[in-house]
Amino acid sequence: MKRKIEILKKINETPGITLSKLCEYLASTKGNISLHLKKMEEENLIKKYKTKDDKKIFKHHPTKKGKDLYLDIKLENIKNYKENN
Repeated sequence: MKRKIEILKKINETPGITLSKLCEYLASTKGNISLHLKKMEEENLIKKYKTKDDKKIFKHHPTKKGKDLYLDIKLENIKNYKENN
């Protein structure tokens, strides 16, 4: 679950990010991140689009559901921070 949240966070903060950049940022393998991306796409949290220049490269964007979940997570983190400080 933690990895999924990290991926969702990065996609929301950097719409259009590629798999390679996600792997770089998260210091993980393409296979590992691809599995999470596939599940997240099935859950309608993200959408992937082919690039114009290279049809093998996809850019990942959050869906409305993905944006809403990300905001909920951020709000929960802020709430927890305020309660503990």
